[in-house]
Amino acid sequence: MSLNEQTTYFNHPLLRRNILRFREYQKMIANSAMTKNTMVILPTALGKTIISLLVCINTLYNNREKRILILAPTRPLVNQHRNSFVSCLKLLDDQIAMVTGKIPPQARTIVWNKKAIRLVFSTPELVKNDIIEKRLSLKDFFLIVFDEAHRAVKDYAYTFIAEKYMQHCTHPLILGLTASPGSEKNKIQEICNNLFIEHLEYKTEEDADVKQYINAIDVKWKWFDLPPEYHYVKSILKTMLKEKLDWLVSRNIIKKDSRWIFKRDLITTGEQLRYSLNVRLEKERPSLYFALIQQSIALSLMHCIELMESQGFYSLWNFLNRTQLEESRSHKLLLSDHRIKEVKGLIEQLKIEHPKIEYLIKILNERFDSQFNLNGNSNLTDSASEKKSRVLVFTQYRDTAQHIVELLNKSKIKASRFVGQSEKQGDPGMKQEEQNSILEYFKEGDFNVLVATSIAEEGLDIPEVDLVVFYEPVPTEIRHIQRRGRTGRKNIGSVIILAAKDTIDQRYLDVSRKKIQKMKSVLSSTNTYLNFKPVNRLIVKPDPMTKYEIDSLNSLLDKFEERTKIQSLSSSKNKTLHHKIVYSSEDHTMVQFKRQVERTARKIYSVVTIHGNKGLKIETLHNILGVNGELTDAALKMLEKLKKIKIIGRKVIISDNVAKIRGQIYNIEIEKVVMGEALVLVNGEWRARLHHYDYGGPRELIRKGREFKAIGELYHDDHNLNIRVKQIL
Repeated sequence: MSLNEQTTYFNHPLLRRNILRFREYQKMIANSAMTKNTMVILPTALGKTIISLLVCINTLYNNREKRILILAPTRPLVNQHRNSFVSCLKLLDDQIAMVTGKIPPQARTIVWNKKAIRLVFSTPELVKNDIIEKRLSLKDFFLIVFDEAHRAVKDYAYTFIAEKYMQHCTHPLILGLTASPGSEKNKIQEICNNLFIEHLEYKTEEDADVKQYINAIDVKWKWFDLPPEYHYVKSILKTMLKEKLDWLVSRNIIKKDSRWIFKRDLITTGEQLRYSLNVRLEKERPSLYFALIQQSIALSLMHCIELMESQGFYSLWNFLNRTQLEESRSHKLLLSDHRIKEVKGLIEQLKIEHPKIEYLIKILNERFDSQFNLNGNSNLTDSASEKKSRVLVFTQYRDTAQHIVELLNKSKIKASRFVGQSEKQGDPGMKQEEQNSILEYFKEGDFNVLVATSIAEEGLDIPEVDLVVFYEPVPTEIRHIQRRGRTGRKNIGSVIILAAKDTIDQRYLDVSRKKIQKMKSVLSSTNTYLNFKPVNRLIVKPDPMTKYEIDSLNSLLDKFEERTKIQSLSSSKNKTLHHKIVYSSEDHTMVQFKRQVERTARKIYSVVTIHGNKGLKIETLHNILGVNGELTDAALKMLEKLKKIKIIGRKVIISDNVAKIRGQIYNIEIEKVVMGEALVLVNGEWRARLHHYDYGGPRELIRKGREFKAIGELYHDDHNLNIRVKQIL
């Protein structure tokens, strides 16, 4: 990778000037990833996306006919990657596409098969489905990038895609990106196996070549004692839970001391009981079913305790209300217990918040009050106004996120919720456009606090925050690292982890600490224990873009940007224009598709017009046009909808030509042929005579059992129904 004269920025024919600041470790990692399947493990904010971009531009430049596929787990993340690449690369809009479920299958097929589109961004599930449906072949993709590569385990779509890619591409190249692949050696090995990794690049925050780019992050733990009222409710729930666990142990369903039964044990027991229900004799099923009910109630009670300890009365109340709406017998039995009714009554009467929420409001008020004087005016200068404190609060549950936002706003702290797109337990989630707007408003300072669920942990380009709050610890090292990585990107950051003493919080915090230490130890010695298998690939001779192609590309980009600048200056709605640029990735793909369909439709109309009343077979049309079949079909549908053509059988005829012949279109089936005439069934309803003087078409059609469409007219003669055929269709 070459540098410009100042050695400050990366320099490349396909990279915009002075856009990416040079970092030696990024260059070295990118260079090593250009020849073999590589997994890059880098702490958040050290530029995994930039490394993938450097590998991509080199691949595109040196392989002018090849394409690249970039995958990310969610649509918002795909959209973000697409926007990042567009802002840095010298590529035309028509050479880049974003393919998601919002784009219909017909349009996706055209994108997958259009080799002029060199860079495609998509989600793994969609790619997997399109491979299965034979809309997509991976053989023409020179490189596939798997973002958040730690997901490549078990039956996740990444595994399927990598396997198909290695089967069908003669020169495969894979790049996996993650901040944390996990702490277990066998899991890291599984990821490497599933992505056919040959080489691993790992950097820690302590490495000499990255240390200068790391900002210190001050991590604090804040411990809380639960109020007496919480302990009382907990004692009720614990008593109920012990009864259920003792019952399961006494019947030898769980072979452990009830004091050491955890959620995982109950989940495993439930799976075993369900399996037994399917294979046991009918007479044994009632007892198994009753045992399953006891297991389910125990699991619900354990969840109730964890919710109350970690989240508070509000979340427990919501959970109990939701279970009331469900039809399961276990939930009905649980709610019918007088002790649960007592718990609900206490929660409603006491309305005591978890000490975490009180502390959160207190520290945020102190933080934001320091930015304002007694008159309510900002103490910040105009130049510093953009650096106003932004806080990201992570919580596991949508209920808690909503509750925190409501209480913060009541306390005059501007906050907004940020959750995923899917519907969960009656919560509709957020549409992608809504998510984008929330992040934009957060960036612009319309509110100071973003309260987010796990959607904000993985990769999303959330504006720089100077404080991250874990409302509860998380039990996995991956999620802990992802949450922590949301701060300290450009300046010194802070993390505060809130935890209730002697609760699930404490267990989760201990687990994540141990896993992080274990992961560091495991990754530091990866090359000694990981089994990398070399990939047999065809060596492709570089076919670099010519100077003429680069100059032409630069000229086209200059013209486009000049036109965009003029439009921007003439528009008084610059903010609207910005939103349009940021959010129109999928729309742009659809616009490209519609343009192609319109061009094809014009060609079809021109070709079919030449053939006049006879029309043209669809198969012949496909051969004449020489374009993708899906594109031809879409164009035909468009012309038919506009009433420009008629499709009769497998023939395409210009509508005006059909209209010139007076009569209607009939389906004619030959039932019997006699001297000088045939007896026919018209439209499956009426029997009529077809005389030899009323028919001038091919003789081979007048045979028993033959069927055809024709323009004609019905008439009566001596009380008999007859049909006159004017044109065979």
